[in-house]
Parts: sequence; C-alpha cells; structure tokens
Amino acid sequence: MQSGPHLGPKVVYRRVAQHARPWTIPFPARDLPDQEERALVQTKTRRTALFAGVIAASLLGLTSIGVSAQDAETAQVRVLHASPDAPAVDVYVDGAEVLSGIAFGTISSYLEVPAGDHQIQVFAADADPAVDTAVIDATVPLGGGSSTTIAATNSIDAIEAQVITDSPNPSSDAVQVRIVHLSADTPPVDIAPDGGEEIVQGLAYGTATEYLTVPAGQLDVEVRPAGAVDGWVVANPGGVFLSDGKAYSLFAVGSLADDTFRLVTAIDASAPPPAPAKVRVLHGSPDAPAVDVYVDGTEAVSDLAFGSITDYLEIPAGEHQVQVVAAGTDPSAGTVIDATLTFAPSSATTVAATNVLADITAQVIIDDPVPAADKAQLRVVHLVADAPAVSVWKDGAKKPLIKKLAYPDASKYLNLAPGEVDLTITLASDPKSVVLDLDAVTLDAGTSTSAFAIGTVGTDSVTVITAQDASAS
Repeated sequence: MQSGPHLGPKVVYRRVAQHARPWTIPFPARDLPDQEERALVQTKTRRTALFAGVIAASLLGLTSIGVSAQDAETAQVRVLHASPDAPAVDVYVDGAEVLSGIAFGTISSYLEVPAGDHQIQVFAADADPAVDTAVIDATVPLGGGSSTTIAATNSIDAIEAQVITDSPNPSSDAVQVRIVHLSADTPPVDIAPDGGEEIVQGLAYGTATEYLTVPAGQLDVEVRPAGAVDGWVVANPGGVFLSDGKAYSLFAVGSLADDTFRLVTAIDASAPPPAPAKVRVLHGSPDAPAVDVYVDGTEAVSDLAFGSITDYLEIPAGEHQVQVVAAGTDPSAGTVIDATLTFAPSSATTVAATNVLADITAQVIIDDPVPAADKAQLRVVHLVADAPAVSVWKDGAKKPLIKKLAYPDASKYLNLAPGEVDLTITLASDPKSVVLDLDAVTLDAGTSTSAFAIGTVGTDSVTVITAQDASAS
C-alpha cells in the first residue's frame, strides 16, 4: 500500500486491494484520489487541552474538498464522536449552539452553512461558553458545494482529529457504501459480509474505501485480520439494512481492547426520486359504457365516455395497477380491464381501451414527441381492431404520408408545415378505396399531435380523435 502527497500536518491515502468476491462491486484499483476528492487528515496530540490546536492545524491545511452539497454557495458539515473514553460534547458554529450532547458513537446530521470560513467550537456537554474553555476553537474553511465529516478518534490521552471529505454520488437504482477505519487500536482489517468473501482488504486505521456499489438489503459485517483465512473474525459488529438510492458510510469506531468497537452508520446522500411519468387514458371501445379508471386502488379518472381522451396525469415512475370499471362501480365488483403496467421516469404514455366490450383490450402506446418551434408534428395511431392495414394521404398528394399502418400500431411523428391539413385514409391494399375522408385538422407550429382512429368497423363506429401530445413552448 502506498501513501499519497502530504497535505497539512499529515495526509494519509490508502489503496484498498482488489479481491475475488461474489458481489459485482467496482473496486478501487489505485490510490485514493487527491484532496479534492477524499482525504483523511490526521494529527496527534498528547493532551486534551491541545485538541483545539490540532483541529485548527488540520482544518486550515484542508484547502480544497470534494463537492456534494446543494450548491456552490453552501457547504455541509457533520460531527462524529469516535473517541470511546471522551465525554459528550456540544458544538457551536459562529457563536451559536448547533449540536448538543454528542456522545461517543453518535454522528450528527449535516449542518448547511454558507461557504467560507467559520468558527467551530466544541465544549464539554453543558459547559458555559462564557466562562469555560473550548476543547476546540478553530476557524474552518469550508469550500462551496462541499460535504465534510469531522471526527474525534482514539482514546482521550492520544485524541486525534480526522477530517473526512464526503463525496457520494448515489443513483436511484443502486446502493453506495464506503467503510472508514477509525478504531485506533485495531490493526489493518479485511471486511466481509457475514460468512462471505472479503469486499475490502487491508483497510488500515485512518483510511477509507471509495464508495462501493453493493446489493440492496441486509449487510451483516465481519471484521477479519488483514489476510486471514475465512472464519477468523476480529469483530462482528452487526450490520445495516441498505436501501437503493442511498449512499452510506460505515465508520468503524471505538476500541477492541475495551470492547467498545462498533459500526456507526450514516447516510451521506440520497438520490433524488425518479422524474414522474405522464399517463393519459383513451376510451376507444365503442359499445363499452363510460368508465372510471383506478391507479393502485385510487380513482384517477371518472366517467370517461367512448371517443374521449384525458389530459396527461403525473404519477410516480415504476409499476402500477391500472383498473378500468364501469362508471360508478367499485373495482371489487369486477373490472373491465385490470393490468399491471410499468412506466419509465419522464415517459409519456397513452393507455387505450380498444375493441368491443366482449374482447376489450388495453393498448399501451409510448408517446415520444419532439416538437420543433417552426414545425407541426403529426402521427396516426391505428386502434380499430377489426380494420385491415391502412395508408394515410394528404389531400392532393401522389404518395401517402403513412403506408401500411396496422392495428394497434402508431406511425412515426411527421414534421409538417403548420396550418390546416386534409387527410384521407385508404386501405393499404387499395389506395383508391377510401375508408375515411377526415375533416381538416389545424396543426399549430411548435406542437405535436396524435390522431387516433378508434371504434370498430362491425359497429359502424370508426372515428378519428386528435390530442396534443406536446408543445415546444
């Protein structure tokens, strides 16, 4: 293992070696990055009274730290008490008490402060700042957009200041976790799931892994001497349930000698929820009554009649139960359609009830318009179950706009000149056999429009309805 360049009194970088393991984890194959990404800054003192000077020296040496806070105008900082025999403390920022009674094994939530220099003072719990001397009194530079953990480690007679840069980058469908070794009397260790192969090797005191991608669920941790055979366990401090969309730090703190060794778990960041999906419903079954539509058991659309289409509804992305019932009917009494559908984040979807009631079918149509400011987009959707493939013509044209469109397909979006357009629908097999001669449709610049052919030939109910899918404005 190698050390990187020094920053301030002492900066330790440690590579965590790769090891064969049953999980798919992007494992670091290089030294931990420079101070702009992750640094564990440490310095030692022999007496608690010197702790303030140690912290100040360490923090003032930290000139650039990683970005993960809300924006460049603010910074985030939190405090971890990892000194097993030190008393509880209160924390003041710029003269105001912000944290109280922080005991060993406790980590605070992030405090959001303006970027820049801040006075941080730490007092023994319940001390009077007007008369008592601070254990820590330091001016701390916190870079814009940064997130930082300040940890007090080791026993009280050899207490150390650790300044840890937090740089999580969680995604909504994965778990990130890093492990930070802050137990001063614990030698380098391997970390493994309970009974499994190592996911971290040779992690020494004062070092941290990179953020690893691991499966969601319960992670029970074994701590083994570095290089030991499976089953030789130094400590089994328990585990934590890991959820998708979150980044975690597992801090190994305390002392093996006095049996205070434990894991402190903190959530470093949560991914923003996926963008919602947009869904609209089209009633295209000619002999079906007006309907209500339920999403996950809650009524979302009421009294939708044949030939009607709703506006888009926003729902959380993911899997949903969609039920269609006769208007005024409870789903428990029976459904016309009951389907489990999955909607992607930021997607737009039309769910259409088609065919006659006896053979009613839910068609799921992906809407993906890209309107241009100076053009009008148009597509045609064939939802007439008992009609053959058709072609769509612009009046007077020698070639069809759309050829061989069959049930239940949708054409591509066509870019047309804005204004009125007259369309004729013919059988694809016979261009002279006109099925429908449509009224003129007005297409505005910067809009995308769908023309849905619905109904059935057998019930003499074939018609075309239009709906705007998107607008460039």
